[in-house]
Amino acid sequence: MPEPESRNLFDRLKVMPRQTKLLVAVGAVLAVSLVFFRSCSGVEISEEDAVATARAEIDFKPERTEARVLRQGFPTRPVWVVVFTVKDPEGGRDDFLRYAAVRVDASTGELLDVEISEPDGS
Repeated sequence: MPEPESRNLFDRLKVMPRQTKLLVAVGAVLAVSLVFFRSCSGVEISEEDAVATARAEIDFKPERTEARVLRQGFPTRPVWVVVFTVKDPEGGRDDFLRYAAVRVDASTGELLDVEISEPDGS
């Protein structure tokens, strides 16, 4: 009399032929790789180019410049966020005399947004 069909995933994997197990494993690795590499792609503009584009939008000489690639939107797209700061000599650790955050599309180099904090706090 034939055995009843097992409903447990692990039992089904045990009786699966070796080639099928290998095919499932390779497929899983390819799927994970595709998702990972797709999320890392899309950055065509260098950090230097993004900083140059952003620097053209500010009217002060920054003491510090930071640039990071972030992913925004759905579907996600890579965006350079460039931050320029001038520290307030009388302020605390997070007090700035001038602050600017500029967003640049990392795929096209297009200027997306400019946020500048003026010395009077606006």
